[in-house]
Amino acid sequence: MTTNGSEARSRLLTTATRLFYTEGIHSVGVDRIVAEAKVTRATLYRHFPGKDDLIVCYLQEADHAIRGNVDAIVARRLSASETLRAIAAS
Repeated sequence: MTTNGSEARSRLLTTATRLFYTEGIHSVGVDRIVAEAKVTRATLYRHFPGKDDLIVCYLQEADHAIRGNVDAIVARRLSASETLRAIAAS
């Protein structure tokens, strides 16, 4: 995960990623993210002006990871059907 910042920012993104992925973006509140990341609300808002900004960062990180994975599979120059199977399995 690319964090571009402090350890606290990294913990926020890691925590948000885990919670958003397992429980859904709308199900998880800022208080929960702050508590589980072990940071203060002020720290959260120093790195992300609001929950929406944290969500955008989470989605950008997920997109980057998915695209990197697909690019690595495509670079293997498998047949089309093998490429699709490899992407689906990843």
